[in-house]
Amino acid sequence: MIRNKALPALVVVLAVIALGAIVTLQSEAGAARDSQLKLANLETALTELQFKPFQADPGIRGSAGAVRSVIRTDKRDVAEALSSLRQDSPSPTLDTISAPLRVNYAALDEIYAISLSGAGVAGRGEQLARVTIRSDRQIGRSLTAASHEYDGLASTADTQAAAGSAATIAILVLAFLFLYRRANRARSSAEQLARENGALATTDALTGLGNRRALVDDLAEELSGGDREREQVVALFDLDGFKNYNDTFGHPAGDSLLARLGGRLSDALAGFGTAYRMGGDEFCILARPRAEDVDPLLKRAAAALTETGEGFQIECSFGLALLPGEASSAEQALQLADQRMYADKAGRSSAGRQSADVLLEVINERSLDLRDHIKQVAIRACLTAEKLGIPEHEVAQIGVAAELHDIGKAAVPDTILNKRGPLDESELQFIRAHTVIGERIMLAAPSLAPLAGMVRSSHERFDGDGYPDKMLGAKIPAGAAIIAVCDAFDAMVAGRPYRDGIPVEDALEEVRRCSGSQFDPQVVDAFLAVAVDREQLTPAA
Repeated sequence: MIRNKALPALVVVLAVIALGAIVTLQSEAGAARDSQLKLANLETALTELQFKPFQADPGIRGSAGAVRSVIRTDKRDVAEALSSLRQDSPSPTLDTISAPLRVNYAALDEIYAISLSGAGVAGRGEQLARVTIRSDRQIGRSLTAASHEYDGLASTADTQAAAGSAATIAILVLAFLFLYRRANRARSSAEQLARENGALATTDALTGLGNRRALVDDLAEELSGGDREREQVVALFDLDGFKNYNDTFGHPAGDSLLARLGGRLSDALAGFGTAYRMGGDEFCILARPRAEDVDPLLKRAAAALTETGEGFQIECSFGLALLPGEASSAEQALQLADQRMYADKAGRSSAGRQSADVLLEVINERSLDLRDHIKQVAIRACLTAEKLGIPEHEVAQIGVAAELHDIGKAAVPDTILNKRGPLDESELQFIRAHTVIGERIMLAAPSLAPLAGMVRSSHERFDGDGYPDKMLGAKIPAGAAIIAVCDAFDAMVAGRPYRDGIPVEDALEEVRRCSGSQFDPQVVDAFLAVAVDREQLTPAA
């Protein structure tokens, strides 16, 4: 910014300096020309003065007093002219005039005296006349030399002024061209930046898809005038299981997954419609298919937003709206599609609830104690999650995961589960495998797959010394960290086959002591805040 302002200022300063120099040079040239004119007038005056003494001769009826006065006046004028020249335009040549001028004046004075006596100019007068002529010539040569000197000064000043004018004009022209080109480049850059900003304003940086603003703009354009023979389909998609994926594998992996799914969605719609990312794990499509192509198009889009791998399963819920048949504005269309999407998600949750109930019945048949334990853990997990400000639908998911966090124990022999004594190392290995077994069971039910990560990580420790993956700190899914605290607390107060339970106060103190080592400190703080209501933490009968 400083450079942008400094260059024009520098050009202006240079131009002012150059103009000042040109004015000075022109003034010097004018002064030299004036000096030349003064020299010419001086030479004329001296020439005329040479004849004045002869006019004092009575034989030609001259007036001696008048001639004397004229000679004095002329001498004074010559002296003043020389003094003015020496002061205004000093020149060494002017100094050479003084000596012959004195000789000339002396000869003129003597001629004046001879003429006044009436003796004529024969003899001595002729000699004096020759003296005046020689001195006058010397003076003339000096004046001519001085005139040439002034002429040279004037010519030099004129040449320099002309060159300075040309240089100034060239500088100003070059500066104008430079600033003009820079202004053009700046305008081009500004236009390019505006285009890029416009593209950024309507593009999702992570996936490269259009964003919500782009969708709203496109919808408005379609509604203002488009193909009315086919209805416009707007469908919103929300990923199921992404939260747990993010918690399990980390945000960078979550971003990679979103970018991957966004690319697949765009490819699936190529030639049929446009894909958008609304933000978070929500996507949208805008298309104008034939009526018989709507369902196949939605299935392709849903398949593009589905991915399964070891320890995770990503699916999607979706809802659609038709324009202009079901909505007359972009806002109405998005609101209707959003409502239908969450209705679809709720239906999937019901399927998940049914699957969870089936698995819980397996646990009930296996062990009543285990049934009571997981019930208490689920209640406390939901209360703690609510205290942490976790959204309601995620609280429900954490509750289901808490109910099923021990489902893997269905594969552990009763002799180990009900052993009345400490477990040996091989038996501990059996117990520690139950989280991985539970994850596999959950993954077998698509509606429960998004919760499998919480089950697998429910026995991880905040300090990284848990199992099965020795996850550390914030890498542990939030739901798993909550289940871990609630599970440990209930185990302490309810007891185990090989030991009795401990008082609630002692169990709370142990939870507090293990904050930051075994348990996430934030989860501990929320759990202890919930513990104010002792009835909610009373062990099952």
